[in-house]
Amino acid sequence: MVTGPKRLVAAALALAVLVGCGPNLDAPSARGLAGADTAGPRALLADWHASLVAGDKAAYLACFVGSEEELVLALALMEVVQASYAFHDAVVAAYGEGGWQAFQRSKGARVDLFPRDLNWTGTITLARMGDAAFGYLRTGRTPLHMSREGAGWRLHASGLVPPGFEAQRAADYLFRWAATLRELAPKISEKRLRADHARKQVTEDFRARLAPDEQPEAAAAVEFFMMH
Repeated sequence: MVTGPKRLVAAALALAVLVGCGPNLDAPSARGLAGADTAGPRALLADWHASLVAGDKAAYLACFVGSEEELVLALALMEVVQASYAFHDAVVAAYGEGGWQAFQRSKGARVDLFPRDLNWTGTITLARMGDAAFGYLRTGRTPLHMSREGAGWRLHASGLVPPGFEAQRAADYLFRWAATLRELAPKISEKRLRADHARKQVTEDFRARLAPDEQPEAAAAVEFFMMH
């Protein structure tokens, strides 16, 4: 069950209604775009990325349209991104950049980092067809689906749902994955876990949060959101 995240969605959506949705024309991410797109899909992508990297839930949710379950999934994705940053930063603080490289070379579950570079959205190929647009990432995964909603543009949270999954089930797996990374981060910071052993530990701890019959499906859900 993800009742906690659902309450978070309700609060964040209420805040989004109060402050307004869609691209913020005064935000640096919108002002700094090459060209004149300060309110279209390219500006939306910039605001989505900036809020995701910053962990700004209200601004992030304001970029989406979707059902409550789909918005919970969007929040789960943000939690994975933020937990991955925390995990990476713990490894680097304890063992240096070489420790992170040792982690990446070891065997076990992969931890990908969502690009923090605010110019990253410039690498997304944008195809616009009237009031609809699609953003194609270089990874080749399912494109980001956008449409004009009133005076602004929104991302379709339904596009985050892995094929064959229900949004709530995928969100539940992502929250458990993020919780695994959050729990291991302080152990690495305190050097109770070596960087080259951490990847195997991530795998074991994540599986411990799952019933045996959930493990293949959970692995597929997490893999769907990996960047590489």
